[in-house]
Amino acid sequence: MIKITTLFIFCVMTTAQVPSDTAHVRIGLALSGGAALGLAHIGVIKVLEQEGIPISYITGNSMGSMVGGVHAAGYTAAQIESIAVNADWSHLFSSRVPYGAQYLPERQQNERYIIQLQHNNFSPSLPSGLVPLQNVEFLLMELLSEIEYNTYYDFDSLPIPYRAIAVDLDSGQKIDIDTGRLEQAIRASIAIPGVFAPEVMNGSNLVDGGVQQYLPVYPLYPFEPDFIIAVLTMKKNESSSGSLIDVVARSTNIVSYEDLLVQKELAHILIEPDVDPFLASDFARVKELIAAGETAARAALPEIRALLGDRPLASYQRPVSPRVLPMVRTIMFDGVIKTNTAMLHRIITTKPGMQLDFHRLIEDLRALYYTGLFSDVNYRVQPASADSIDITIEIKEHEYGSYALGILYTNSDNMLLGIEARQDNLWGSGASMRMALHLGNPREIRLGLAWTHLFTLPFGFRLDACYGSIERAYYENGEWQADYTNRYAGGITQIGYMLGNNAFFTFGAEAWKYFNKYPALALFDTLPQQEWIVTPTMRMEFNDYNNLAFPTHGSSYRLQAHYSSPGLQAPQEYLRIELTSQQYSTLSENSIFLSGLDIGTAFGHAPWSLYYRSGGETFVGFSKDEFTTQHKILARLGFDIRLFDLFGQSENPCYIQLQIHGGYFDRFDRLAGEDDLLAVLHWGAGTGVRANTPIGPVRMFFGFGDFGKPSEYGDVRFNYIITIGREFRYTE
Repeated sequence: MIKITTLFIFCVMTTAQVPSDTAHVRIGLALSGGAALGLAHIGVIKVLEQEGIPISYITGNSMGSMVGGVHAAGYTAAQIESIAVNADWSHLFSSRVPYGAQYLPERQQNERYIIQLQHNNFSPSLPSGLVPLQNVEFLLMELLSEIEYNTYYDFDSLPIPYRAIAVDLDSGQKIDIDTGRLEQAIRASIAIPGVFAPEVMNGSNLVDGGVQQYLPVYPLYPFEPDFIIAVLTMKKNESSSGSLIDVVARSTNIVSYEDLLVQKELAHILIEPDVDPFLASDFARVKELIAAGETAARAALPEIRALLGDRPLASYQRPVSPRVLPMVRTIMFDGVIKTNTAMLHRIITTKPGMQLDFHRLIEDLRALYYTGLFSDVNYRVQPASADSIDITIEIKEHEYGSYALGILYTNSDNMLLGIEARQDNLWGSGASMRMALHLGNPREIRLGLAWTHLFTLPFGFRLDACYGSIERAYYENGEWQADYTNRYAGGITQIGYMLGNNAFFTFGAEAWKYFNKYPALALFDTLPQQEWIVTPTMRMEFNDYNNLAFPTHGSSYRLQAHYSSPGLQAPQEYLRIELTSQQYSTLSENSIFLSGLDIGTAFGHAPWSLYYRSGGETFVGFSKDEFTTQHKILARLGFDIRLFDLFGQSENPCYIQLQIHGGYFDRFDRLAGEDDLLAVLHWGAGTGVRANTPIGPVRMFFGFGDFGKPSEYGDVRFNYIITIGREFRYTE
């Protein structure tokens, strides 16, 4: 079958029309797929450029489509190498919105749970791909939007004529894409089935062309090249390890293997970089992969020179003249089902009557995507007259419901489970309604309605009602006495204003009824059985952590105030104020300095249920509820030293920690008058490790408290902390 197919293709080529410019050799370049392995193509192109071997035509599949398409658009190998080396590949091949691009409350909500699954009318909705490629699209838009427009969306008019190879998921047919948005053609060609969502072009769902043709040599034939160089980036010795991308890549290779043998026979020169040391997911090893491509290309140069002989080479790169940018006549949205269209028009800065500015348009698309309402945004332009266009912004709305799951283990609270069901984008405004159930400590059910921002305004709103219980420990003079249960029911209402993307200010009110269930011991006789608390609240928060769940640099500050009086059901007037801060400062590539300060006080007498409870992670060496006070000053210093990266992934670092903490738990005005500071100050120190993992942060820490303190003030305390997973519990 293979020989028959080869013979047929050979006959087609030999009977094709002879090119008019027979004096110059025109070279076609076919670039294979391979995911990260395809980055070796950059090294091959780099050597061909350095050796003065020009390329007249390019075909590409998957990563070969990306590298080849960008080169066909006029970018040199050096420029493509710079883009690849400096790209954050983990961000590009993810659906993450960059930190700082959304308001802080949005980031806090999105980071709360480890697993989120969308639903449509409460029926789970499985995504077409595990990861959308929106961040890749934004990069390609920046690189290609202007050249697409200047070449009239015709791939034959690019500096190097080009074809992207994809497969129609509905018909199963291979498609050699030659017109349209170059960015979309590349995006379609890299859509590995089951990993990345398909790309919709002209109503067709397109995926990675490697499903049928891993090495696209034959699509070069309509160009009638005189000489074909094919670059194959495929492992000869497959490994059983790797990520989902690696597994799917191996499966694709098996499916298209028969066609691969045919395509290899059609090329005059086959360059095969040694990619066996790499995985299809090794995007972090881009420099090594480019070097592998260079090595293979240099090894092939003698054979290339011998076959070309002394014949002159055609320099086929055509100049592209910039077109005059038109005026924008109208802006429309396609794909809107639920979202308020007027809100979308307020978000974008491109307006009718303005001259088309691709940079501005792409930033508008980013702003729309960063709302979190859409899984994909793109655009198309259509001529309206000789000097004006209509812009259609294509959006794909999320399923506006989600289920979320949180799992957390701590040695103080044991296993905790959180389940949340949400319905988002209520009334097309971005508002959400949720029901959360938390099992463990605390046990809680919560209903809530929230706007992280009201339409396009920087105002937020929150309304929560909840019922729950929490198990606490009671200590006297550092000694555990008994456990008791605190049950609560109540609600929170807040109105907030966003102070930029990293800070917000809220004010509101809370109303709670607390029920304390104590053991039948005399020491609890003076503590309240019930408390009714109605309090106006104020909160300001700033946080620019690079990762809310596992920060390695950035700062956080939070100021909270609660006030009540007899007129609001309180036994007496009080004002409770708390300030917490923490900073992670990068000392070197592998070391971090940590500092933090918590200050809390109460003017008047705060209710027992609002006492500060310190210990555990907030005060190492001591138990979680060891200090239950109306006043606190906690200070901590520490160093994190990077040991290694889990699974070889830079986003999963493991650090060893060294920390020292100090605490004071009496009225602040008494501190200056203390004659014996050892009697009133407490301290803790210890060491441990923390690491980021796919299931969330993991931390193990061993601390000693009050070491070196005279024995009459108590024995040295020892405590340890173990946490596995992301903290999802509501703290208000």
